[in-house]
Amino acid sequence: MRITLLGAALASVVLVPAAFASRAHRVQLALVPLPKAALGSAAHGLSLARDSGPVSNVAAATHSPDGTKAKLKKLGRLNGYALEYGNAFTGTPGITDVRTSVEEYKTAADAGRGLAFWQKGDSELGKLDQPGFAVTNVRVTLPAVGAKHFAYLTSYSASNIAPVSGLDEQVADGRYVLDVIVTAGSASTAEALAPKLAKKLDARLRLARSGRLHAKPVKLPKLRAGPSPGGPDLTKLALKASDLVGKATVDKQYVNDPAAASDFSVLMIPAGPFDILDQEIEWYPSANEASFFADFQHASVLAQPGTSTIDLSSLGDGAQGSITQGSSVSVGLVVFSTGRLAEFLFMDSQTLDANSVTSVAQIAASRIDAAGLGS
Repeated sequence: MRITLLGAALASVVLVPAAFASRAHRVQLALVPLPKAALGSAAHGLSLARDSGPVSNVAAATHSPDGTKAKLKKLGRLNGYALEYGNAFTGTPGITDVRTSVEEYKTAADAGRGLAFWQKGDSELGKLDQPGFAVTNVRVTLPAVGAKHFAYLTSYSASNIAPVSGLDEQVADGRYVLDVIVTAGSASTAEALAPKLAKKLDARLRLARSGRLHAKPVKLPKLRAGPSPGGPDLTKLALKASDLVGKATVDKQYVNDPAAASDFSVLMIPAGPFDILDQEIEWYPSANEASFFADFQHASVLAQPGTSTIDLSSLGDGAQGSITQGSSVSVGLVVFSTGRLAEFLFMDSQTLDANSVTSVAQIAASRIDAAGLGS
């Protein structure tokens, strides 16, 4: 039956190429993701998130543990666009976040390869399951949408965060890959809404491809890098060149972060005993988010081969540390989580030991405590 239908489809292209071409319209990606009005009552109280807007290959690569701009370009990915409503990891009950997006590829075959790439990434989320940070990840069967599709349900829990589950359903349709992610306080809530939105999103794409989608782009929030209104002065927590033994060149500034309310970045190259040291000081809308992102980053590194933990519990402030030994370079990670503050220290060098990582962590912890943000 599938072969017969495919033959019929090919025949229609051969026999009436002009009619086929007349039905092809340029898709304006910004119109495809679902606006708030299309999400239903479950998303009534959700606000447009900072992560909304164009999604370049560079930005898309950050959503994959092994994604790069070059890899996505090789797959044929041209561009993308997303609308996100809510705040996924606030820890509140019910629907906390809905993200719908579209990616455009050069060909339908490229879109199929892109879908496979994202499916592989989703299938490996279970590797984040670590002592103290529980992750369950299962593939779920949902009604068929588009040419191909898949869906994974991922749930996270830990002693310092409220349980949260996300259902990610992705669809290949022509040259496009669609994505719906629904995050909620329970797995059943996320699983109930996501398939409905996937059907709506695919129908909206089909309208756009036929030239029958009449809409205006959703007005995006204006992003401003700087201190969070009512939040602390994050610059007081910044490491200095004098904190390290050896030459250090410092570049520091507030940067835009799609998740954090405020992000102050400190980059040192060189950085005393390290080749590179990157400090990200982030203030979140809620303490649950700060704890989640700290735990998630720590678990992501622990899942990598050659990684060992460093006991930083004596520092307080939710400190966790690790070293990943590589063949040519070693990478150290320290994360802090206290209240709405999360802080991340990344350092690398050809030779890296626990004492050098711990020494930097102690200085960072003292700055947190001196600012009155410690726990």
